[in-house]
Amino acid sequence: MTAYRFRIKFDPDPTSLWRDIVVGADRTITELQSAINPAVGLDQGHLWFVGEDEDYWDSAVKYQCPQEYEESLNGDPLLRTERIENAGDVTIGEMTRQLGLEQYDRICYLYDYGDEWRFYAILKEVLSDEPSDKGPDIVKEKGDPINDQYDPPETGESGPPLPEPLYSVLPETAVPVADLRELEERDRVVHVMPLLSLETGFGAVCERFAIQFENTGYVIENFQPGWQIVEEVDGVDKTEEELLAALADAVREWHSEIAEISGAVTGQHFDEETVEAMHVELEAELERKGYGHL
Repeated sequence: MTAYRFRIKFDPDPTSLWRDIVVGADRTITELQSAINPAVGLDQGHLWFVGEDEDYWDSAVKYQCPQEYEESLNGDPLLRTERIENAGDVTIGEMTRQLGLEQYDRICYLYDYGDEWRFYAILKEVLSDEPSDKGPDIVKEKGDPINDQYDPPETGESGPPLPEPLYSVLPETAVPVADLRELEERDRVVHVMPLLSLETGFGAVCERFAIQFENTGYVIENFQPGWQIVEEVDGVDKTEEELLAALADAVREWHSEIAEISGAVTGQHFDEETVEAMHVELEAELERKGYGHL
């Protein structure tokens, strides 16, 4: 019994549009793809493939849609620079083994070779208690689906408005750390943890933080033109400490993801020590609050 939880992110704007999909190990890549498109607002009328990491066209392995795979059999294999597989035959479990996927590793997904809708999927979790034949199931989502897929993909200059209770709590942009900590004095706010404090001529200013309400936690990042939610943590049926622990784990996952994104952009490899260095403020905040064991 094994299933996988993938977070499918829209490459041009990964913090605003993503879907979490749980799928059994015995389901095919084609079955996973058939769940992705309607979830993000795309049709099924074009060619597509799944590849390694975020390599897209440069991927050394391509899991092609069955239609393209059948047509490619007539081509000259000597001219191919990549290994081609039929996405309709390869299961999710086989793909993870072939690519050596581990938690937080990525695959890429390109749909429509003309407009090139690009997504990548992070392997967020391996679920040993879910059936291997489990069909693709959307378990969490953020952002509205694409309205018109025949418009060019846009990165979006402005993010969606923050939901309540965040909207009435947060200032519009980065704030001094001291001001951020004062939010804990508000009735609905349980914990605030500055995570990225930058020293300026006016003192420390916070660009990333986590905030916990009674039933929800958020990891917040200061992107242009303002705050955006990068992770929301459900606290229903959790104690205050359990929600704080889940929020801390979400921060650690986000730091790992930041390192991966930076590595893809710069071509550098960021090791575990680099990621741990990003946790310094988190661990200090947990210790300050008396939760150093989390």
